[in-house]
Amino acid sequence: MNAHRRLPRGSLLLPALFAAIVLSALAVTWSAHHHRQRVNLLYGELNERDRVLAEWGRLVLEQSTWTAHNRIETLATERLGMRIPEPADVQLVRP
Repeated sequence: MNAHRRLPRGSLLLPALFAAIVLSALAVTWSAHHHRQRVNLLYGELNERDRVLAEWGRLVLEQSTWTAHNRIETLATERLGMRIPEPADVQLVRP
């Protein structure tokens, strides 16, 4: 009898295919996990962007309130005692 039996042709194909399937499943799992992490990061950044845009809008509104002409005129009149000069008080200077 032959002590060394040869494996049938193609018998190594099945373990190789099994290993390829397992590696493919692990790669799909890793890819899905990585994708979920990136999507969560994206949503966090989008929320931060929305928060900053809302704050910027409030600041622009506040700036327009503080720089309104009537507010400046009122502050100049009340706090600094400034007034609009009479036409007779205006002197033109030639350059």
